[in-house]
Amino acid sequence: MADREFLQLGVLGCGAVAQAAHLPAIGRTRRVRLVALTDRVEGRLTEVARRFGAPKQYLDHRDLLADDDVQAVLIAVPDPLHVPLARQALQAGKHVLVEKPLGCNASECREIIQLSRAVNKKLQVGCMKRHDPGMAYAHQFVHDRVGKILSVSAIFRDSLFRSAMQDSCLDPLIGEPPPSSAESPDYKADRTRYNLWTQGAHLFDNIRFLAGEIAAVRAQVASHAGQSSWHGLLEFSAGGGGHFELTCKSCGDWWEQYTVYGETGSVDVRVSLPFYHRPAQVNAFDGRTQQWSRPLGGLSNAYANQLDAFAESILEDRPTSPDAADGLAAVQALEAVEESVRTNQRITLPSCRAPY
Repeated sequence: MADREFLQLGVLGCGAVAQAAHLPAIGRTRRVRLVALTDRVEGRLTEVARRFGAPKQYLDHRDLLADDDVQAVLIAVPDPLHVPLARQALQAGKHVLVEKPLGCNASECREIIQLSRAVNKKLQVGCMKRHDPGMAYAHQFVHDRVGKILSVSAIFRDSLFRSAMQDSCLDPLIGEPPPSSAESPDYKADRTRYNLWTQGAHLFDNIRFLAGEIAAVRAQVASHAGQSSWHGLLEFSAGGGGHFELTCKSCGDWWEQYTVYGETGSVDVRVSLPFYHRPAQVNAFDGRTQQWSRPLGGLSNAYANQLDAFAESILEDRPTSPDAADGLAAVQALEAVEESVRTNQRITLPSCRAPY
């Protein structure tokens, strides 16, 4: 029987992101219990379940979805499988937390939004940086103190040396990924598109979280020796302007920074490599008092905070964050960047909150 104080969670996928981020985070949550794991690689499933103490293991994800002890699932699988597995989970009566991006195109995102509404189940997207205490503080400061936004700047530079940085603080991964198949083709083969979507999903969700809806974008990309750098102009629905840079990968340190200037204040946010679990560093200026504030934020495991927020959205019937419409908005922004690069035109973004 389900315990109303805890969310009983099943995890779909025992690959790198599950082992490095989600499964360790479950042990640091307040309201989540790991009930079951599924993975199609038997040896990896067995070893991961042993490491993280999963009571049940399933080689077939459909068996996990049929388990009445599982209230909700976390989907940590390759991007092309996000929507297909989310669809199956929702149809099985499970709430869903799905890794970013929500889908591979806006059309399938709209489809899964409709389904989640039809079955009345929660659907949250895994942009965990919203649950970093520094980022959360910056979001509230912009809402309360900054006034009408004038200017937004966003920089996201992945590092050529990120793998070594992660290896220095993560346990060794268990098992090799399965070979590509017709069911799960190598979605990383187009490295330029993969880099744009895997990091851009975070970039545009954070921009929207801090500064509101994006109305239009104009972008260009420069590529060299397997590295790409996207630059673009942003227009916001509330009237402000901005620009972004997304570089994958840079010959330097990880660098992620967001700056928002408004009529009565400003905020600057520096985000660390997520696996360091260091809260974002925030410098916020209130023009009315002419004073700076800089929060610390002790509960800095954004992956654990994300899971607790997901649990509370279900156990206490609260909204999810980011919700499925937010996930759609990030995908629409990524598609707009691709279209703008292809056509060299300014691209208007459709509303992510329209009735579907």
